[in-house]
Amino acid sequence: MVSKHRVDIFSRGIFSSLFLLSWPMIVSNLMQTLYNAVDAYFLGKLGKIEFSAPTIVWPLIFVFISLSIGFTQAGVALVAQFTGAKDSENAKKAAGQVLLISILLGIFLSVLGIIVSRPVISLIAGQESKMVTDYAVSYFNLIMLGLPFAFIFNSVSSILRGWGDAKFTMNIMFISTVVNIVLDPLLIFGLLVFPAMGVKGAALATTLARILAAWISLNHLFKGKRGFKISLKCLKPEFELIKKVFKIGLPGSISMTFTSLGFVVIMRFVSSFGPTVVSAYGVGNRIINFITMISFGIGASVTTMIGQFLGANDINNASRTVKIAFLTNFLIVFTLSCLTFFFGGYLTKFFINDPEVIQVGYLFFRYVSFSLPFFTSMTVFTNTLVGAGRTELSMIVDITRLWGIRVPLIAIFSSYFGFKGLFFAMIISNILALILAGLFIKFANWKKPIIHSKKGGY
Repeated sequence: MVSKHRVDIFSRGIFSSLFLLSWPMIVSNLMQTLYNAVDAYFLGKLGKIEFSAPTIVWPLIFVFISLSIGFTQAGVALVAQFTGAKDSENAKKAAGQVLLISILLGIFLSVLGIIVSRPVISLIAGQESKMVTDYAVSYFNLIMLGLPFAFIFNSVSSILRGWGDAKFTMNIMFISTVVNIVLDPLLIFGLLVFPAMGVKGAALATTLARILAAWISLNHLFKGKRGFKISLKCLKPEFELIKKVFKIGLPGSISMTFTSLGFVVIMRFVSSFGPTVVSAYGVGNRIINFITMISFGIGASVTTMIGQFLGANDINNASRTVKIAFLTNFLIVFTLSCLTFFFGGYLTKFFINDPEVIQVGYLFFRYVSFSLPFFTSMTVFTNTLVGAGRTELSMIVDITRLWGIRVPLIAIFSSYFGFKGLFFAMIISNILALILAGLFIKFANWKKPIIHSKKGGY
């Protein structure tokens, strides 16, 4: 069935398809970043202690979220390749299995996260930032309550993205972001009839917005409002297909989990320099996220296109997609990095008007800006591997970048150069990771589809 929501990459040029799939994902990702930036903006008005709470626990939150990311990658890869092979029946079955796994995993991790929250967050904050711990724990636990709903939204988004519909994620993210923006000041400061909840209010706003997003997502998927429809029978366990989902998804989940744990360790080093550096680092990351989200949007489109081209055995267009996406991304991010290099200090001041934080933020952007084109271009390569179903290779890149390069360098450089050592390590790891990912694209056998038959098989 032809759908107005789906981009048919086989009837368009590569750049046209890349643009049509990318721009909704870029907008979606920017809204996700805005989501976090709004929290930061309002919490910054309370002070740097409250502002630091989400910054300290975000890497830990991402550890839990990342466990689902591998399975959403499996959803994109499988649905995309079955779609490219014109096997709609197995595309729907794959979608059902990914959704089932995501729901069960989300519930389990939500409970686990709340149980371990205080001891783990106390360890991350350390003595130097212990004044942040209570705020961070309360924020984290409320976010954990909404985790299963975040998993549902992410899995449905990945399913539809693999099918070729990138606008769905953008539309739901818009609704979710607006809800969050409206609720944030009401719940943080206690406006109108709402009590002043401070940091808890920011977390509750995010959780309520995620519940709404999950409900809308399920409604669209089961009623086929976007043109791709599954039924409850698609959630019936298909063990051969579940094995394939785990084969593709597990390396991605391991990769993202180890990456997230790496950022937890990095945050421990950041926290050792106190709330001023934590705040500047948090602002810097949020602003840089506005840039990297553009690349993640391009990368998500590459995943869909690679999956569909490989499913159709169109190796030539798969290779051309990688080259065009890489060049497009590098030029865009280089241009934006120039802006952060010159105006990073002013951007920091927008979030928190503390002279010490502004000075550290100025240094952050001066050092880190021009490593961004390398890091973001690496994501084009790793998303290529994901679309091909070769998530074990993207796992190697991600784990090496963080655990093999960045974490050891931060441990060494921070002892010699203070907080500036954090920035030096980021620069070196970003450049070396691009080189490693490029070697996999050039020499690894990623151009073989992971599905075995057009109809009736997996």
